[in-house]
Amino acid sequence: METNQVQIEKEAEVPWTIFDTWLGVGLLALISLGLLVAAFLFQAEAKQLAQGVGIVLAELIYLFPVLIIFGWKRIPLRRLGFIQFDARTMGIGCGLIVAAYAIVIVHNLLLMLLGVGTQGEGIMKAFAELKSPVWLFIVGVIVAPLVEEIFFRGFLFQGFRQRYGWIAALLLSSGIFAAAHLDPVSFIPTFALGAAMGYVYHRSNSLWPSVILHFLNNGFAMCLLLTLMQFPELIPS
Repeated sequence: METNQVQIEKEAEVPWTIFDTWLGVGLLALISLGLLVAAFLFQAEAKQLAQGVGIVLAELIYLFPVLIIFGWKRIPLRRLGFIQFDARTMGIGCGLIVAAYAIVIVHNLLLMLLGVGTQGEGIMKAFAELKSPVWLFIVGVIVAPLVEEIFFRGFLFQGFRQRYGWIAALLLSSGIFAAAHLDPVSFIPTFALGAAMGYVYHRSNSLWPSVILHFLNNGFAMCLLLTLMQFPELIPS
């Protein structure tokens, strides 16, 4: 047990600084802004790209800051947390995701009572506008869980934790994670899910539990939304 604890503490010492961590946030913001400007200037081309592989490329922007900083400092990608984990971590993670979903349900009920559209309604609209939902499903269920966990938990959370401690790191990384989705209405539920995955990462220092939980969460949400699109009578009025 003592050897395992030493291993975890050793893995927690990251070879990038708090400056590098904030630089990664800045790079992501600049890249995202550049894409938004390009999409505005070339709306027809952007709409065409959004019908296919373009949405995959848009999700991959989360990797660019990490690859730039890691390439510059010659840091091996395994330091992001590609290590083994204790199976008990998944049990804790599943419990936290259930708790986060309770927050999501209450949040969405309040939005419905106030007549405000939910994140799910926005995703359903995006599905309806696509010629085929295949690419959006691939991005949401396969690509996003991996690349977002690499950036927000493997890179941001570790960098913040080393300087500010794990609680501040959890709040900061989850807040940036929620803000990056560019949907103020879904900020609270996205923050809750990010915090659950951040705590799981903190417990294990492994990226895999949060990737698996992210995959399960997005897969369940996508399947539920596709079902509701096929059977709209199930949607409460």
